[in-house]
Amino acid sequence: MNEQKAVFPQWRYRACDGAVIWRLMFTETGMIVGQTRLPEQRRSLFFSLAEHSGQVQFDDFMPMAPDGTAAGESWFTGIETVAGKLVFLHAYRDNSPEHLGIWAVDASAGTVVWSRADMVFCGVLDEGFLVYRHSSFAGFPERHYLILDPATGREVRRPGQESEEVNRLRAGILPEEQRQGVVLPEFTDSNDSRNASLFSRDAGFAGRCEALCSGSLAVAACHDYDETTGKWQSLLRVRLHGVPVYEDAMAESSVRPAVSSFLVHGGSVYYIKGESELVALKT
Repeated sequence: MNEQKAVFPQWRYRACDGAVIWRLMFTETGMIVGQTRLPEQRRSLFFSLAEHSGQVQFDDFMPMAPDGTAAGESWFTGIETVAGKLVFLHAYRDNSPEHLGIWAVDASAGTVVWSRADMVFCGVLDEGFLVYRHSSFAGFPERHYLILDPATGREVRRPGQESEEVNRLRAGILPEEQRQGVVLPEFTDSNDSRNASLFSRDAGFAGRCEALCSGSLAVAACHDYDETTGKWQSLLRVRLHGVPVYEDAMAESSVRPAVSSFLVHGGSVYYIKGESELVALKT
């Protein structure tokens, strides 16, 4: 490795024992908001960090339902999207994979700015959030669509029920990674000659690899399964201008590989090590 060009972690955030860092999003105001899940306790919590310093803004946050209990039984919750300084959380309908409820949380303070327990988020539009509310007519379920102001939760207008306009609006929703400027890895083959600069030929990873390229930055992770022990190793490699600058094990002797555990945002690499530690590499 070229020591003069080596990259070192800028900061690390470690979740509590037994936690798995589940999802990350990036606000326009320079915050990283993440979700941690504690499977043994069946709890889902949220944290916020300053992107450039890793300073904790809030930790172990849990949205509350209107009746004062933990939303989603403290387990069935997730991150929906971000807008401005706010992150938007959701719960789920009972016994359903469908999301239900919107909590707008200040990513710097960890305070709820507004919430709508009856709304289901669809996506972000130029004019606001496309959402819908369940109702029924003559025993048949219906969806009534609205557009909300992300900053206040107030109604902007009502596109109405399923219609050509609603379909047009839904078609215009951008993927979150595109909105937030996030580059995600894709699965690839380590034996492909086009990937020779990313993967070591003698590593024996048998093609279980992910990779991404962003400008002069190339990042790859290979996942190796040991049939003798039944354990996985996931190794991260970073190259800048084609030169190796960083390497680390994201998982060692693990029951599962560290798949989909790294990304690039704003020229920095973020990866999850050992399921519970977020590491930031400034390149």
